[in-house]
Amino acid sequence: MRRINSEFQTFHMSEEGQKLSNRDYFGYVEMDDFACYVLADSLDDEPSVNSARLVVDSIIRDFTEAPTMGWGALRRYLRRAHEELLHQRGGMHLKVAVVVAVTDYRKLRYCHVGNSRLYLIRNARILERTTDQSLTQNLVEQERVILDEAARHEERNNLYSFLGERGRPEIRISHRKKLEAGDLFIQLTRGVWEQCGEQEFLQIVNDAKETKDILDQTEDLILKEQNSRSIDNYSMAVTSVNKVYQSPRKPLTLKKVLLIVLPVLLVTATVSVTLFLRHRSIRTKTESMRQAMESGEEYLAYNNYQKAKEEYGEARKLADSLHRKQEYEEADRYIKLAEQVILADQALSEEAYQKAQDLYLTARQMAIDAGNVGLSYVDGQLSRTEGYIEVFDLISQGEKKEEYGNLKGAIELYKKAKEKAAALYFKDGKKEALELQMAAEEALEKEQMEAEARLREQIETEAASRELDNKQRANDQQNAIELENKGNELLAEGSYESAITFYQAAQSIYDRLDMKEMADGIKPKIAAAQAGIDARDARAAEIAAAGQEQQPQ
Repeated sequence: MRRINSEFQTFHMSEEGQKLSNRDYFGYVEMDDFACYVLADSLDDEPSVNSARLVVDSIIRDFTEAPTMGWGALRRYLRRAHEELLHQRGGMHLKVAVVVAVTDYRKLRYCHVGNSRLYLIRNARILERTTDQSLTQNLVEQERVILDEAARHEERNNLYSFLGERGRPEIRISHRKKLEAGDLFIQLTRGVWEQCGEQEFLQIVNDAKETKDILDQTEDLILKEQNSRSIDNYSMAVTSVNKVYQSPRKPLTLKKVLLIVLPVLLVTATVSVTLFLRHRSIRTKTESMRQAMESGEEYLAYNNYQKAKEEYGEARKLADSLHRKQEYEEADRYIKLAEQVILADQALSEEAYQKAQDLYLTARQMAIDAGNVGLSYVDGQLSRTEGYIEVFDLISQGEKKEEYGNLKGAIELYKKAKEKAAALYFKDGKKEALELQMAAEEALEKEQMEAEARLREQIETEAASRELDNKQRANDQQNAIELENKGNELLAEGSYESAITFYQAAQSIYDRLDMKEMADGIKPKIAAAQAGIDARDARAAEIAAAGQEQQPQ
């Protein structure tokens, strides 16, 4: 009844600009009691998928199934669209900025993610506007960029939140704003506001005689400088509130109320109380379920998985009693994720690192399937676990090297394990690696000291041996000299045979002592003694021959 007793008129345009294709998308649905208007801008360049249309279709579909202006419901609409992007991408990274407006034909509530905008215009001024989730907007708020330059600033499309991001998008939802006849709420993508400033836009709105003129004049302004500027996809939807729904109920006097209510109360008192109590119970349970879901979500955001499990457990129980299948499945999915993370954390605390790694890998896939909820925490824990495993692998390798006697190699591995543990703030691993390193260094030092002692002993032994050899050599040399001198004496006395004997003994010692020059000096002396023997023998022969001649015949 609200729709036919109000007048909302919507016009929209969506063009590709100078791009090859138009990747913006607008859709809306006006039902009896609620209406929903969705404008999305694809931030990716995937040619095979229009991610903006996926988002618009998802939100319109969910809204049509359960039309409402509730804060929690709007949040769920956008979250489900975000999850659809993640599940649809198949290796692609789909990204979308979106702005949504919902109304009950009396009030307006809007929500957005990214830098698609909504303006609520009343009496020729912008009464409400969204705030871009971009670096440029942050710089504007810090007064580092003036507002007039924001539409051309180089970081205007550097978004910190959008649907399809790897984390959880930051969804901004407004309060309900009461509408008045003559209001305009306008949704526009970056292709419009980059080319058309707010003051220029307000001038167009004021000059327009008809609502559709706003679109035509805005498009003329965008295309005016197309030869000198790059024109992106541009889309805009203008909804004119010509008449706001007014409730037909008139205030009743106390007398009329009593005349109407008292007879009914007398007949239906018991039924009314029962229905009231049942309705209140359902409402209370629904509110409790919603609060439990929101609390569970907050605990997940703070990585408190035990409390998240408890809150979602309560939400699941309430959803089951209310026969709310969708909420039951959502709560159940987050409970299983929380339980998996709790098991992994427990395995990590018990130092069962390989088990913890396997559990975290499963939890990671569950987090991705749940729209990347808790993914950053799981990735951090997984990296931490892998680091712990690496520390103990290094320690194990060091122990193997130590077992084979390679203390230096073991010490290097212990040092690497210690440094890795320190980087991970892994106190137990650092302590164990340090203790093993110190023990190995002590063993190496002891081994080196023992080797040095053995070396000194060897040097001393060799020195003593050399000294003894030197003494023996000196004695042998002296003996050889004495033998040679004795040979000289005997040679002088004519005892040639004895002289040769002493010379040969001296020569043998010189040869053994490798005193070649001295040994060679003996040779002439031996030859002289031999010559003396020969001369003596010759004289003796001559004398013998002479004696034979003198004997009588």
